[in-house]
Amino acid sequence: MVDLLEVPLRAVGGLFAMTGETARAAFRRPFQRREFIDQAWFVARVSLVPTVLVAVPFTVLVSFTLNILLREIGAADLSGAGAALGAVTQVGPMVTVLIVAGAGATAICADLAARTIREEIDAMRVLGIDPIQRLVVPRVLASTVVALLLNGLVCTIGILGGFVFSVFLQDVNPGAFINGITLLTGFGELMISQVKAG
Repeated sequence: MVDLLEVPLRAVGGLFAMTGETARAAFRRPFQRREFIDQAWFVARVSLVPTVLVAVPFTVLVSFTLNILLREIGAADLSGAGAALGAVTQVGPMVTVLIVAGAGATAICADLAARTIREEIDAMRVLGIDPIQRLVVPRVLASTVVALLLNGLVCTIGILGGFVFSVFLQDVNPGAFINGITLLTGFGELMISQVKAG
């Protein structure tokens, strides 16, 4: 029984050890600016289209369901508040994290695995280069920055999509929709959303 648990526990321990090494290496110099920019562009390029394609249906689903409920209780004018709250606090971070983890992180893991197979990681260690600082830190920071930017994009798409869907398909008053956007959602909710996405 102990032997069955040893391998998974070792893997989890290795994950936490690498996470700690990455956090420490993030503050060491030199910072790999060029690698960071290349990886940020790579993650954005891989994640942008899937993010938009997933954000639109999620937005429509939230707006449609919420507007039906609001119409039943006679509060269709609050659909802007509901769309903004749903897009900023739930849909934005969830879509961003799923896409960056699914598309971006998968591509990063494939790249690092290919480097390991080609023994590039071992060659870096022989040359005295820390692979965590050289390869992992720029990718982690790039993924974080891209996730924050994509979260802003998804929140914007969510509010605009909610507006288009509510006003043009469910006959909500456009002025009431826009007026209600900041009713439940403000700067605090946006910052919480950014923390979730990061």
